[in-house]
Amino acid sequence: LSFQDVYSPSVISLSEFLNTGEIWRLITPTFLHFSFMHIFFNSLGMWDLGRRLELLLGKMNFLLFFVVTATLSNIAQFLWHPAGFFGGISGVVYALVGFIMVSHKLAPNKLTAVQPAELGFMLLWLVLCMTGVLDSLIGGGVANAAHLGGLLAGCAYAFITVKPISSKV
Repeated sequence: LSFQDVYSPSVISLSEFLNTGEIWRLITPTFLHFSFMHIFFNSLGMWDLGRRLELLLGKMNFLLFFVVTATLSNIAQFLWHPAGFFGGISGVVYALVGFIMVSHKLAPNKLTAVQPAELGFMLLWLVLCMTGVLDSLIGGGVANAAHLGGLLAGCAYAFITVKPISSKV
Protein backbone atom coordinates (compact mmCIF):
# COMPACT_ATOMS: atom_id res chain seq x y z
CA LEU A 1 0.00 0.00 0.00
CA SER A 2 2.96 2.34 0.38
CA PHE A 3 4.12 4.72 -2.32
CA GLN A 4 7.59 3.20 -2.46
CA ASP A 5 8.21 -0.54 -2.28
CA VAL A 6 9.19 -1.03 1.37
CA TYR A 7 11.09 -4.22 0.49
CA SER A 8 13.33 -2.50 -2.04
CA PRO A 9 16.54 -0.89 -0.75
CA SER A 10 16.47 1.75 -3.49
CA VAL A 11 14.28 4.80 -3.93
CA ILE A 12 12.78 5.29 -7.38
CA SER A 13 11.93 8.59 -9.03
CA LEU A 14 8.37 9.58 -9.88
CA SER A 15 8.88 8.84 -13.59
CA GLU A 16 10.33 5.40 -12.78
CA PHE A 17 7.48 4.85 -10.37
CA LEU A 18 4.86 5.65 -13.03
CA ASN A 19 6.62 3.35 -15.50
CA THR A 20 6.24 0.38 -13.13
CA GLY A 21 2.51 0.34 -13.90
CA GLU A 22 1.63 0.17 -10.20
CA ILE A 23 -0.49 3.31 -10.36
CA TRP A 24 -2.60 2.18 -7.40
CA ARG A 25 0.33 3.30 -5.24
CA LEU A 26 -0.68 6.89 -6.06
CA ILE A 27 -3.75 6.50 -3.83
CA THR A 28 -3.21 3.54 -1.48
CA PRO A 29 -1.05 5.39 1.11
CA THR A 30 -4.30 7.22 1.92
CA PHE A 31 -5.54 4.02 3.58
CA LEU A 32 -2.46 3.47 5.77
CA HIS A 33 -2.59 4.73 9.35
CA PHE A 34 0.00 4.30 12.06
CA SER A 35 -1.91 4.64 15.33
CA PHE A 36 -5.40 4.72 16.78
CA MET A 37 -5.23 8.52 17.19
CA HIS A 38 -4.06 8.91 13.59
CA ILE A 39 -7.05 7.07 12.17
CA PHE A 40 -9.43 8.57 14.74
CA PHE A 41 -8.69 12.20 13.88
CA ASN A 42 -8.56 11.52 10.14
CA SER A 43 -11.91 9.70 10.37
CA LEU A 44 -13.38 12.59 12.35
CA GLY A 45 -12.31 15.04 9.64
CA MET A 46 -13.70 12.84 6.87
CA TRP A 47 -16.97 12.36 8.74
CA ASP A 48 -17.45 16.04 9.51
CA LEU A 49 -16.27 17.61 6.26
CA GLY A 50 -16.49 14.69 3.84
CA ARG A 51 -20.18 14.06 4.36
CA ARG A 52 -20.87 17.71 3.59
CA LEU A 53 -19.04 17.50 0.27
CA GLU A 54 -20.57 14.15 -0.61
CA LEU A 55 -24.04 15.71 -0.21
CA LEU A 56 -22.97 18.81 -2.13
CA LEU A 57 -21.17 17.09 -5.01
CA GLY A 58 -22.97 13.75 -5.20
CA LYS A 59 -21.37 10.34 -4.73
CA MET A 60 -19.56 10.07 -8.06
CA ASN A 61 -18.19 13.62 -8.05
CA PHE A 62 -17.12 13.17 -4.44
CA LEU A 63 -15.32 9.96 -5.43
CA LEU A 64 -13.55 11.88 -8.23
CA PHE A 65 -12.62 14.62 -5.74
CA PHE A 66 -11.26 11.97 -3.36
CA VAL A 67 -9.15 10.23 -6.01
CA VAL A 68 -7.76 13.49 -7.45
CA THR A 69 -6.88 15.07 -4.11
CA ALA A 70 -5.54 11.85 -2.59
CA THR A 71 -3.28 11.40 -5.60
CA LEU A 72 -2.06 15.01 -5.57
CA SER A 73 -1.41 15.07 -1.83
CA ASN A 74 0.49 11.76 -2.02
CA ILE A 75 2.58 13.01 -4.94
CA ALA A 76 3.36 16.21 -3.01
CA GLN A 77 4.60 14.16 -0.06
CA PHE A 78 6.60 11.85 -2.33
CA LEU A 79 8.27 14.78 -4.09
CA TRP A 80 9.11 16.40 -0.74
CA HIS A 81 10.54 13.25 0.82
CA PRO A 82 10.92 10.43 -1.75
CA ALA A 83 12.46 7.95 0.67
CA GLY A 84 9.85 8.51 3.36
CA PHE A 85 7.24 6.01 4.42
CA PHE A 86 3.98 7.91 4.75
CA GLY A 87 0.28 7.29 4.97
CA GLY A 88 -3.04 8.63 6.09
CA ILE A 89 -6.07 10.36 4.68
CA SER A 90 -5.19 13.75 6.15
CA GLY A 91 -4.13 15.10 2.75
CA VAL A 92 -7.72 14.57 1.63
CA VAL A 93 -9.04 16.08 4.87
CA TYR A 94 -6.99 19.21 4.13
CA ALA A 95 -8.32 19.13 0.55
CA LEU A 96 -11.81 19.21 2.05
CA VAL A 97 -10.80 22.25 4.13
CA GLY A 98 -9.44 24.03 1.05
CA PHE A 99 -12.46 23.17 -1.08
CA ILE A 100 -14.91 24.29 1.59
CA MET A 101 -13.12 27.62 2.18
CA VAL A 102 -12.97 28.53 -1.51
CA SER A 103 -16.34 27.07 -2.46
CA HIS A 104 -18.14 28.96 0.30
CA LYS A 105 -16.58 32.25 -0.86
CA LEU A 106 -17.54 31.60 -4.50
CA ALA A 107 -21.01 30.14 -3.95
CA PRO A 108 -22.20 30.16 -0.32
CA ASN A 109 -24.14 27.04 0.62
CA LYS A 110 -25.37 25.68 3.94
CA LEU A 111 -23.23 22.55 3.36
CA THR A 112 -20.05 24.63 3.14
CA ALA A 113 -21.00 26.91 6.03
CA VAL A 114 -18.42 25.50 8.44
CA GLN A 115 -17.64 27.43 11.59
CA PRO A 116 -14.61 29.69 11.01
CA ALA A 117 -13.13 28.41 14.29
CA GLU A 118 -13.09 24.85 12.94
CA LEU A 119 -11.33 25.86 9.72
CA GLY A 120 -9.02 28.15 11.69
CA PHE A 121 -8.10 25.28 14.01
CA MET A 122 -7.27 23.08 11.00
CA LEU A 123 -5.04 25.78 9.52
CA LEU A 124 -3.38 26.41 12.89
CA TRP A 125 -2.78 22.67 13.23
CA LEU A 126 -1.18 22.65 9.77
CA VAL A 127 1.22 25.44 10.77
CA LEU A 128 1.96 23.77 14.11
CA CYS A 129 2.77 20.50 12.36
CA MET A 130 5.02 22.27 9.87
CA THR A 131 7.14 23.72 12.70
CA GLY A 132 8.28 20.20 13.58
CA VAL A 133 7.12 20.45 17.18
CA LEU A 134 4.74 17.53 16.78
CA ASP A 135 7.40 15.36 15.18
CA SER A 136 9.38 15.43 18.41
CA LEU A 137 6.31 14.84 20.58
CA ILE A 138 4.97 11.85 18.66
CA GLY A 139 8.32 10.33 17.81
CA GLY A 140 7.76 10.35 14.06
CA GLY A 141 7.24 12.45 11.02
CA VAL A 142 4.13 14.31 10.00
CA ALA A 143 3.37 14.27 6.27
CA ASN A 144 3.39 18.06 6.02
CA ALA A 145 3.73 18.14 2.25
CA ALA A 146 0.66 15.89 1.93
CA HIS A 147 -1.29 18.26 4.17
CA LEU A 148 -0.22 21.38 2.29
CA GLY A 149 -0.57 19.65 -1.08
CA GLY A 150 -4.08 18.51 -0.14
CA LEU A 151 -5.07 22.00 1.00
CA LEU A 152 -3.86 23.54 -2.28
CA ALA A 153 -5.44 20.74 -4.35
CA GLY A 154 -8.80 21.30 -2.61
CA CYS A 155 -8.60 25.06 -3.21
CA ALA A 156 -7.74 24.53 -6.88
CA TYR A 157 -10.50 21.93 -7.28
CA ALA A 158 -13.05 24.45 -5.98
CA PHE A 159 -11.75 27.23 -8.24
CA ILE A 160 -12.03 24.88 -11.24
CA THR A 161 -15.40 23.28 -10.49
CA VAL A 162 -17.52 25.77 -8.52
CA LYS A 163 -19.51 28.28 -10.49
CA PRO A 164 -19.46 31.61 -8.63
CA ILE A 165 -22.78 33.15 -7.70
CA SER A 166 -22.93 36.56 -9.30
CA SER A 167 -24.13 39.36 -7.10
CA LYS A 168 -26.81 41.59 -8.56
CA VAL A 169 -26.25 45.29 -8.08
